[in-house]
Amino acid sequence: MTLWRFICFAVALSLFAQAHLPAFAADADLPKRRPGVWRISTISPEVGLQTNDVCIEEGDSIVGALDESCATPAVTRAKDQIIVTFECGPQESREVTSLLFTGDFENWYRAQSRQTAKGRRSGFTVDAKFLSERCAR
Repeated sequence: MTLWRFICFAVALSLFAQAHLPAFAADADLPKRRPGVWRISTISPEVGLQTNDVCIEEGDSIVGALDESCATPAVTRAKDQIIVTFECGPQESREVTSLLFTGDFENWYRAQSRQTAKGRRSGFTVDAKFLSERCAR
């Protein structure tokens, strides 16, 4: 994964709730967060720590929108963990991303990401904490 694409993906994941994008087919299997204001912190070696307060509305996907080159994500549940894996990009150079979600999704959750592209691995962690039921508009 190029550094620019990685940065864009990490920022998009941390701010996914600000844009109301269509959900993908596996969305029914994903955890649903409590609507309201969440403090979402993303940390990675490439971009450091970024923290944003975002408004999560009913129906917002916990995973941002994927582009048209991505295969339908696979969602696997293992006890209190949810693993979402998807592949994106041209067939000859597919990028594989896996997200491991934990938390109660009412008050907190964590997403740990691992990407593999062209033999290189990278990743980031998202920690989210519920702040308030009312979003400022």
